[in-house]
Amino acid sequence: MEISKDMVSDIVSFYWKAVKKELEEPTDIVIQLDHFGTFEIRKKQVEHQIEKQKRIIKYMKPSTYNKHVLMDLATKKLERMKKLLVLIIEQETKKKQVREIQKNGKIV
Repeated sequence: MEISKDMVSDIVSFYWKAVKKELEEPTDIVIQLDHFGTFEIRKKQVEHQIEKQKRIIKYMKPSTYNKHVLMDLATKKLERMKKLLVLIIEQETKKKQVREIQKNGKIV
């Protein structure tokens, strides 16, 4: 294809940085990675991350600028995880409703 090794390296590096960002900072409960598949974030992992961020925030004493930045990052991550948990609970509720409808044979 007559593409330099540096160009290929840059493209691969860019792709994996995007994948890493999506995995570290998910905005939805479903993560779709091209050529790999679709993955769903589990409720248990989100709950674990929420507890972890709460512990980090609880024991962090922001006495320097760097610690304030870390505190801000932990707080933002906690908020993202809480939003994801709400989405997961909503999805679970919808799935239960669909199962009940299918079980009872009702058509909405």
